[in-house]
Amino acid sequence: MHRSIYCKSPLTLAAGSLLCATPAMAETTFVTDVSIGAGASTNPYLEDGPVESTASASISVAPSLVVTEAATTFKLRGFARLEEYEEDFRTNNAYGLSGSIEHGLTDRTDLRARLGYSGSIVGINDAFFNPPDVIDDNFLTPIADDIALNGLNQRRHSFQTGIGISHSFSPLDSISADVGATAIRFSGSGVQNEYNFFNQNIGYSRVLSDRTSIGASLGLGEVNYLGQRQGDSTIITPSVNITHQISEDFTITASAGVSFSDAKNVIGSTKSSDLSASFNLCRTGETNNLCLGASRQTLPTSFDGVRSQTSFTLGYSQTLNRTDSVNLNLGYSRSSNSIQGLSDDFDYLRSSATYNHKFSERFTGFVSAGYSDSFQTGINRRANTQVSIGIRLKFGNNR
Repeated sequence: MHRSIYCKSPLTLAAGSLLCATPAMAETTFVTDVSIGAGASTNPYLEDGPVESTASASISVAPSLVVTEAATTFKLRGFARLEEYEEDFRTNNAYGLSGSIEHGLTDRTDLRARLGYSGSIVGINDAFFNPPDVIDDNFLTPIADDIALNGLNQRRHSFQTGIGISHSFSPLDSISADVGATAIRFSGSGVQNEYNFFNQNIGYSRVLSDRTSIGASLGLGEVNYLGQRQGDSTIITPSVNITHQISEDFTITASAGVSFSDAKNVIGSTKSSDLSASFNLCRTGETNNLCLGASRQTLPTSFDGVRSQTSFTLGYSQTLNRTDSVNLNLGYSRSSNSIQGLSDDFDYLRSSATYNHKFSERFTGFVSAGYSDSFQTGINRRANTQVSIGIRLKFGNNR
């Protein structure tokens, strides 16, 4: 029933038409980043029990196309990474592709659409060293870390699509509406569950001053686990939000609400409620950037149904001089409060530090070090300490 509703949506048909069209007589930018590196890891897949350290070699390719004209911006981005290990570990490869379009229908109305796919092994720390930015937007369905699957070497395939429209009633008032869908699939069978997740959201925003705006939103999500009735859920999330520019370079964004969930089980359904909130404090300076974030959401996972996902992130970058810079990243995630109540909480910690030296505008060398660990009751895992060294090359043209 869900598929028929979404496939026949006029917005979906509009999105398909837009994604198939590329503006003529437009400014085009095409850039490809290539990264080649070598490194060593103590437990790259966060497997249980004793694991030998291993050396590795990797290559990443990330092409990006941006086409812009007066009222339309089209983006297409791909990503592929291959890492081969010295010891008896499976090859680590990740890949993805996303396309998006933003079109101004009128001076007051904007239409947007996105399609995305990514495939990777759950629990790998690659993203902290080589961010793929495959799906980089703020209106597609959030995907849970699924940290309960760490150490199981499960390859997850994520398919996403979303469309939305925004309209300004006045210089101070605006409204937006978005619909989206996510399909999660795995290569091979195991303890994980595959699912489809459909979401809709409507929001209102009002500008209070040149530094502050407030708003409210209502989200509806429906989860359908494949091959089973247990775990199918409806999630309703009303929330309020605020954005405030503290100073010229400091901005804070926060939201707070409640997620009401109704999940099916073997004898009926289970109703629950939980906090839904997010917080971001970011500073953008001439030589450094800092961003501190936190969030709590009720999301579908592939292990033990719908769960609360709590995360904290810290990112910092510093330009040391004309050629040298450093990047620091820290993240912590917790999966908890299973509605089905079949498993304990899971925790995941990861961090990285990268030093970059620019030899030229297109040629950069880097050295990275990182740490990741996953915590579960009754499971003994060796933490992963990772170091790597390599080069990045940039190819492309503007026209």
